[in-house]
Amino acid sequence: MQRRCRYEPLSAQPLVLVLCQIRFSPVRQMARYIPAIQDAFRRTGFPIERAEKVHQVTFGPGVAAPVQTVEKQRWEYRNREETWSILVTEDNVILQTTAYTRFEQFAERLRLAVDTVLAESEHDGFGVVHRIGLRYVDMVRPRAGKGFRFYLRRGLHGVPDEVFQPGPHLLHVESRGRTMVGDHPGTMIVRVVQNDQGHSLPPDLVAAAPKYAPRAGPGELVTMIDMDHYVEGTFDPDSEWVVARSYELHDHIVETFHDHVVTKEAVEEWK
Repeated sequence: MQRRCRYEPLSAQPLVLVLCQIRFSPVRQMARYIPAIQDAFRRTGFPIERAEKVHQVTFGPGVAAPVQTVEKQRWEYRNREETWSILVTEDNVILQTTAYTRFEQFAERLRLAVDTVLAESEHDGFGVVHRIGLRYVDMVRPRAGKGFRFYLRRGLHGVPDEVFQPGPHLLHVESRGRTMVGDHPGTMIVRVVQNDQGHSLPPDLVAAAPKYAPRAGPGELVTMIDMDHYVEGTFDPDSEWVVARSYELHDHIVETFHDHVVTKEAVEEWK
């Protein structure tokens, strides 16, 4: 498989984390298959295992709908440096890294993760895939003398600073729309969110993230670019098909990032 988008190597990489989630029909007895899954991951560069209970919050439709909290078992496998991790539950597998280089490397590990979980749980013959989602989180730290607007396209600049009194002015912009992923309708969300609390990742990713070096301290204004592209439906549990769709998700994210999110001047600075 090959990308159909540009490749722009950046030495001053703003990327903090990349993850891909594959959600499938539940395997209620996943714990039975974990020993074989763990052994396969141990032999392919993920020797560190952690198991824990996590709480999943589900919001029902409508304002008055009840909020449901479900406890699930989760298994995590990390490489020696703990910069790559695979998360497994009864209904999903997630690959994530804070040491991203090229998508081709990421895609190979994604194939390993999906193929291992589906094959060892026998779900490649009895289950279905419901969701493939790819997410990129970048963090912009302006160089001296430059503001965040130097790095973002005009449509993401927010309200001018002079509207407010002197002090913190935090931006939160979100765009959501439909895409096509192969022959299937997809959804992409682009969020641009600022904080001055020293956070390098969105709150929902912090607890399970692989190791990373914090890039900002309290009081420093940073801008996170959070791009989430996914496709949902009922698909065959085929790891090759999953990886092919991940390439399409990736290519659309990359082209959108360069043509519609960050400026050409920002890319030149990061090179």
